[in-house]
Amino acid sequence: MKMIKATLNSLPPEAQRVLELFPEFQLQHFNDSGANGYVLLGQHQVLKQDVAIKIYFHDIKEVQEEPALLASISHENVLKVLDARRLGDECSFFMTPVANYGDLRKYLNEYNLSLSLAHSLLCQLLSGLAALHAEPNRLVHRDVKPENLLVHDDKLLIADFGSVRRVSEATGKASASKHSILFRPPETFGPEPYFDYSSDTYQAGLIGYLLLGGQLDNNLEGYLNSREKRQLMRLNGDRVEEAMFVDACIGRRVCSGKLLDWDTVPCFVPKRFVTTLRRATTKSGSKYSKVSEFLAELQRFRATMPDWMATAAGWCLDNWNGRDYLVTVHENPVRVMKRKHGNEKWISDNKFGGNSHDEVYAQLSRQIGLP
Repeated sequence: MKMIKATLNSLPPEAQRVLELFPEFQLQHFNDSGANGYVLLGQHQVLKQDVAIKIYFHDIKEVQEEPALLASISHENVLKVLDARRLGDECSFFMTPVANYGDLRKYLNEYNLSLSLAHSLLCQLLSGLAALHAEPNRLVHRDVKPENLLVHDDKLLIADFGSVRRVSEATGKASASKHSILFRPPETFGPEPYFDYSSDTYQAGLIGYLLLGGQLDNNLEGYLNSREKRQLMRLNGDRVEEAMFVDACIGRRVCSGKLLDWDTVPCFVPKRFVTTLRRATTKSGSKYSKVSEFLAELQRFRATMPDWMATAAGWCLDNWNGRDYLVTVHENPVRVMKRKHGNEKWISDNKFGGNSHDEVYAQLSRQIGLP
């Protein structure tokens, strides 16, 4: 008991205040590693479920109606806000259930996703964003990234609402968030930064890119070219100037559409899927202005999309015209295996072969009529 008291006494005053408000909450874990607040994890003794309480800080004028609005939203792809209140002029919190698979970053690191599941999760994300955007909510999330999305069974849930802001009815815009620079849309850079509904769709496009296997490196200096790295070295270890310089370099890549490496997306992903994501992640004025436009385009090719999945054995295509196919990854030359859908035994298809996966995939694609 003394150990628990000592732990509680060591918590920040905002966390202690929340625990005073919720004596029915039994604290199990405390996380202060977030950029803008704290997370309390534990069990709600009355609700009989595990919950998370996110405490976040904001400008004194920024958060007004958002906590109450969040608690009123009910959508299967928006994590239910059980309670949301202001702790003071510059601090608020919200309470939510805990998802069984954790956040999307962890989920992608641990599991291989089929194209059908990746497509489904992206559509779920867009459906949840549509609920936030809809009247009378008019909310933009402003920080859609893997760490702020949760997975419960095969359902994606929008979470972490510390950056949510209401869009002005007069301008159609909200203030720009400077969190998570790799996920900031082009319109958040420059002399008059802002966030609107299309900004959320841009970030959803980045999530789609990651769901399909695209790579986005959290090592920010890795995005610098040779000239920029030399400039960085001349700053002589000034951490603040270095961070500002790196952010400026990444901002230029975002605004010029050169941040994402589309060659990291596997070649078996249909071109129409890639084209849709490219449009979602382009500059303002060219990308989807509404979630509904993005979602409608994704639905148009869902029925004809082959269901590939990258596995340890290779690229596996499930049930294409009654057959399964496997393009091997650990063999040279690369081979194609096939079987009748539902059978256990694979047999080698000697019509295909080559030294690269892309070459063999192209052969298979022509032969069996992949889109």
